[in-house]
Amino acid sequence: MKRLYKDRAERAEKDGRPDLAERLRRDLEGISVYKDLEEMLSKENLDLIDVCTPTKFHGPVAIEALRAGVNVMVEKPMARTYLECLDVIEAVKESGRLYQHNENWLYSPIWYTLKKIVESGVIGEPQYVLVSQAHGGPEWAAWFWDLDIAGGGALLDNGVHAITVSWFLAGFEMEPKVVKAAEPQGIRVRMKTRILQGMFRPFEVEDDAHILIRYEDEEGRWVTALVEGSWSNRDLMNDRVVGTDGEIEHVTKEGESILKIKKPEGTVREINLGRVPWTGSFIGEVRNMCNCVLNGVKPLCDERVGAETTAIVQTAYLSQKLGRKPVTLEEFKSYAEKIREREGERAPEVLLKDLISGVART
Repeated sequence: MKRLYKDRAERAEKDGRPDLAERLRRDLEGISVYKDLEEMLSKENLDLIDVCTPTKFHGPVAIEALRAGVNVMVEKPMARTYLECLDVIEAVKESGRLYQHNENWLYSPIWYTLKKIVESGVIGEPQYVLVSQAHGGPEWAAWFWDLDIAGGGALLDNGVHAITVSWFLAGFEMEPKVVKAAEPQGIRVRMKTRILQGMFRPFEVEDDAHILIRYEDEEGRWVTALVEGSWSNRDLMNDRVVGTDGEIEHVTKEGESILKIKKPEGTVREINLGRVPWTGSFIGEVRNMCNCVLNGVKPLCDERVGAETTAIVQTAYLSQKLGRKPVTLEEFKSYAEKIREREGERAPEVLLKDLISGVART
């Protein structure tokens, strides 16, 4: 971290931005580095920590910080398994501290504006949501492809963006009820030959996933979501929300993000959001949590959202294992709890191995 600030300051000087260079150097003076979390918690009086470790350590770090009385924001996914999420939820309850599930997409102008359009009622009641997050895969870091460290592949890494946003658009007041690995692709290893962190390596996690989710409210209303999380590039059409009186489609044209509002009579209204920098949403999530801590307000994207998002992912894995049959979240949770009762502390690792066995190998 200190080297990064120093390098950025030197670059700012070369670019003729002495004010920025000076600000970076001042910030550098306030950075402390510790050998481990325990040392940091013992020496600092902290209001908030941001957990950005590999997935395996999200839960343990969050729990230790919460028990030390520190508010926590954690990079997605919340944990490798739903069982580990339950341990974090227990620590949140016992500590009385705030927890934010860091889904940065909620702070992107694209999804934030789309949500406001949906809530305006211009397309009627939402019925169907399609969201994709896909690219060629994080081949620069081998740990993403390691089941024990990452907890899963493209669905748990990329797919959680699309899952949480699909729920956000449907409404967090709804509950995810049923999940299904979607035909024809399901959850699979699509491109099995990969150079990972500089060398050809075998891997067992999926690099391509397509799933269906049904969200339902207390009155029985449904919203169905089709979600893609892929490290083998995109298959699905443009992201969209379809309502009872129209649809909103997100398109990109010459680098600019455009929301198209289409009505049944054929009219189309366009909202041009311009070039949306991918880094801006991270600023939004940090600002949101800081303000939540300052004002004592529970974050919108909290431990419930984080845990249920992980449960959706693992329910999809179970669906794939069972021949892509629909599986309710309650059925999955009962399945996971039985493994915990049988395996004790080994349960998360046993659950991971059990669920990954269903991933298709093409």
